[in-house]
Amino acid sequence: MIAGYGCKPVFQYKFRPLMADNRAADGGFCVILYENRILSFSTYDVNGAFVDELCFSLPGRVMQCFYSLLRNASSWLGASPCDLRGSALTPYASSFAFDGYDPIRIWGINQLLCEPTGSEAGFFARHLYVLFEDVANLFAENGVRLSLDGFTWDSNQIRPFRKCQIGYSSQQGVI
Repeated sequence: MIAGYGCKPVFQYKFRPLMADNRAADGGFCVILYENRILSFSTYDVNGAFVDELCFSLPGRVMQCFYSLLRNASSWLGASPCDLRGSALTPYASSFAFDGYDPIRIWGINQLLCEPTGSEAGFFARHLYVLFEDVANLFAENGVRLSLDGFTWDSNQIRPFRKCQIGYSSQQGVI
């Protein structure tokens, strides 16, 4: 079992560096919000192998707000292409998944955000970015800061835990 303890993921964001830069020893991260209000933050090495996972328990109202955001995005989210690419090389790739919709992979989101009005890729990239920012703001209200290329938390507001601290093992499920 994973951090959701058998619960369904409702939001997932993956960040993966593609070029050597100041993050060269970093293989990226993945953030998953489960329907039971558990937020999982996993890190990976440069080969894509799992390194670590921390979990956060968010208050119940987070789910109500999240689903409200999702309802507001329903008019365009289902029509979004599953693969969006800018024309230039990009330092990282992102993947967004929202409950009930196909995952969306984006290469060069910063470039796509600047596409001209009327561009399909620009339209969907801008809408996706606004939805992502709304979700990130929801997390920030609860001490978790998520950006396109980073994740931190305010330890005065929220404390991470590991699955093993509450009787779960990533290899065996419930123990």
